[in-house]
Amino acid sequence: MVSHTAIVFTRYTILEWIRRNQNDQKTYGELFFMFCEDIQDMDLTNALQSLMALFVEHVSALSADITSCIKSKVTDWMMSQASFIQALFGNICWES
Repeated sequence: MVSHTAIVFTRYTILEWIRRNQNDQKTYGELFFMFCEDIQDMDLTNALQSLMALFVEHVSALSADITSCIKSKVTDWMMSQASFIQALFGNICWES
């Protein structure tokens, strides 16, 4: 009974996979890369710096109590990282 159920579920899974590949545009992997060429060329350091800049921008919009707590935790986290990661975030400007 178990093997019969496994075969039936495998068959339905394969049929659904075939249907999605033929009908669903979200399964086109090249479509993502076609519209995001700049992401492919971005290296890790630029990606981390951009991500941290976006984070700092959003943190600055919060209330002062929460912002000071977040700044403290992020600073502690940065100090616990490897030196090359610390160097990436050494020039973070918390004030906007």
